[in-house]
Amino acid sequence: MAYITGKKTIFFVTSPRTPEKMRDEIKLLTERFSGKKWDKHTQKEFYRELSGQDFFEGAPTGEIDFKARDRINRAPKSLGFVDLKPTIQLTDAGKEYIYGPRPDEIFLRQLLKFQLSSPYHVDKSGAYAAKPYLELIRLIFDLGGLTKTEIALFVIQLTNVSAYSEVKDKILAFREAASGIRARGIPYPRFIAAEFDRELRELFAEEIAENDIETRQSKTTTPAGFLNKKKRNHFDYADAAIRYLRATNLFSFDPRSNRIQVIRERESDVVHILATVSRPILKTTESAYKANLFSPTIPVLLSDDKDTLVAKIAALVPESKQAELATRSISQLKDIYAKAREVKKEVLLEQERKELQTYKDYADIVDIFSKIENKEIDESPLFFEWNVWRALTMLDDGEIVGNFRVDEAGAPLYPAPGNMADIVCKYSDFEVIVEVTMSSGQKQYEMEGEPVARHFGDHKRATKKDVYCIFIAPTLNGASVAHYYMLYRTNVERYGGKAKIIPLSLDEFKVLLANAAEAKDKPKSTQIHDFLKTAAHYAETSQSELDWKTKISEQVKTTFLST
Repeated sequence: MAYITGKKTIFFVTSPRTPEKMRDEIKLLTERFSGKKWDKHTQKEFYRELSGQDFFEGAPTGEIDFKARDRINRAPKSLGFVDLKPTIQLTDAGKEYIYGPRPDEIFLRQLLKFQLSSPYHVDKSGAYAAKPYLELIRLIFDLGGLTKTEIALFVIQLTNVSAYSEVKDKILAFREAASGIRARGIPYPRFIAAEFDRELRELFAEEIAENDIETRQSKTTTPAGFLNKKKRNHFDYADAAIRYLRATNLFSFDPRSNRIQVIRERESDVVHILATVSRPILKTTESAYKANLFSPTIPVLLSDDKDTLVAKIAALVPESKQAELATRSISQLKDIYAKAREVKKEVLLEQERKELQTYKDYADIVDIFSKIENKEIDESPLFFEWNVWRALTMLDDGEIVGNFRVDEAGAPLYPAPGNMADIVCKYSDFEVIVEVTMSSGQKQYEMEGEPVARHFGDHKRATKKDVYCIFIAPTLNGASVAHYYMLYRTNVERYGGKAKIIPLSLDEFKVLLANAAEAKDKPKSTQIHDFLKTAAHYAETSQSELDWKTKISEQVKTTFLST
């Protein structure tokens, strides 16, 4: 158990940061270590096994028992998927989450039961009395969505349901103040920094006055350092909260408003939750708390009602298939409903593809790129990948496949897995993989140098067509450009010979899009192929990587324009 007495804010589970990653880890823990005590020895043994798995992301060194506790004691334990006392066991909720057909539904139930305080998080002062995810959902619904900044600034202060109205009013006042900053010539980042400084200084006035500013994670020695650490922590909580809510398939993130919002078609589910899930926390013994937490059927959701399910499915399937619905079990209906929603999502994506090909969304694509560059979108790397896919789909004349996952509103949910290209463009006589990154400087080269080349080589072996790669970043690092230049001039069997990787800055990519939008005749795959062949050939005729990059930049200016 952990003690939270003396804290000033609520918290959301932050480990793992992406909730879908925990399923493999819980499965490994409970299949290999079930029945054992969760002590330092088992923790070290578990982490060693974990570090050898294909899905593992992290470092297999350091205080590995601490790292094991960080992965398991947070989300898996706190959300009731595993029981660690007296020995390691997979709970009934955990079984449904790992092996059941509807992990998103179980995940939602467990989020709604997470409360502060609890037998897992003890507060002897009595200050805590809230279900963080439930109150977050209520604020999202009541306010038409929330930004990550609003969650980090204000929702984090909701330690008791009695503070709900105060927190809501603070958010509304913040929005009113933010709406006038441009007219006053105040940069948005400066406004946010000032708001954080004011709120945190008020929230932690006592600690600052008594110089009690050393945090558990690091030794901060000044009030400014202390407040900066708190600010980072609050953003970490807000980021994780958004990711966890989106994993329920009830919420989406809108890059235009920069808010997490209820998916319109799922509003009735949220209304039911807010009307039926009890706001007061459960005050009971640890055994009774566990019984409630570990149950895979608590709380009751709207999707548990058969009549509601039939009505929802009837709105999504042809009339000819509706007559048999009444004879189906609730479990069968849930499967049918999930499949119908997937079909609708595919229809939605196909509609988006067709609209993109008309170029009517060109201005929106450019605007989102600008917001990403100006750091106005919280999920920048994910939405950068998605927006590049939109741009390439607009150019069309091929099959453009984004390997990221989307939610039911068509917004990106998870990025492309690390073992495949971000985007694949399939044309009649050639193919292009596209890799995007928000990283810059030396980190860009370290993160993207080898993986991009490896993805190129893997794709080249998988097709008999001519293959290219386009690498796009807001700012290109010189080491990355030099690396791709040398790979084209060198035969490397691992990468399929000469790796034809074309680096483009986001500004250059936007010039290509502008040229395509202005051209009388929209680009065809032959023009795309010509651009790539010429850009790659320059690597052979250039005197250096700088000369190569200059030639590509000049080529970009005239590509797709009518001659």
